[in-house]
Amino acid sequence: MEAAQLELLELSATPRGKVRISVPLQNVLIMPVLAGFIRAYPDIELDVDMSDRMVDVIEEGFDAVIRTGAPQDSRLMARKLGGYQLQLVASPEYLARHGNPTHPDELINHVCLLHKFPATGMIERWPLRIGETHIEPNLAKAMTCTTMDPLTYLAIDGVGIACLPDFSIRQALADGRLKVVLEDYTDHTGNLWMLWPASKQTAPRLRVLIDFFKDNILKV
Repeated sequence: MEAAQLELLELSATPRGKVRISVPLQNVLIMPVLAGFIRAYPDIELDVDMSDRMVDVIEEGFDAVIRTGAPQDSRLMARKLGGYQLQLVASPEYLARHGNPTHPDELINHVCLLHKFPATGMIERWPLRIGETHIEPNLAKAMTCTTMDPLTYLAIDGVGIACLPDFSIRQALADGRLKVVLEDYTDHTGNLWMLWPASKQTAPRLRVLIDFFKDNILKV
């Protein structure tokens, strides 16, 4: 009864306290949402780990994390924040110098900027297909990087072709700094998830954080 009364009291009060979260190193995606949350809930203190490493939510004491891919850990609760797509892009200047590839096999003659998963060191496969068959063409690797922001910068700067999530390049595509390439051969859908320990009672400060990210993260 005392626990129920305490929960009712917390629900009726202004959310406050500290929330420790881990989020991807994606400034375009994350920073506007964090800024909006801080303005909306000034009594909540955020402790943010911003990196692309695979954290252990429970062992490292996080209240919540944001991840891609389907949740696998049965110890965690999950809420889908929204979907995204990977796209192959290059700048108009790069395409003017090197030509616009019309088939995946032509990527061997292009400068390819690749993402490497920090936890495994494996190169992220570009989501290319011919018909219904997914393929892995030879890529002329110019650079691999464990975070997306440098790859985005280099693609916009005309260095090469990169495979990037649509939320990170929306503005660059809209204003013409980037163009989609091999669109007819690209096939990808992914989701962003908010995960938190199932063993913990969800405090009001965490509830409003989850709701705020759900309402805002892919709408900026």
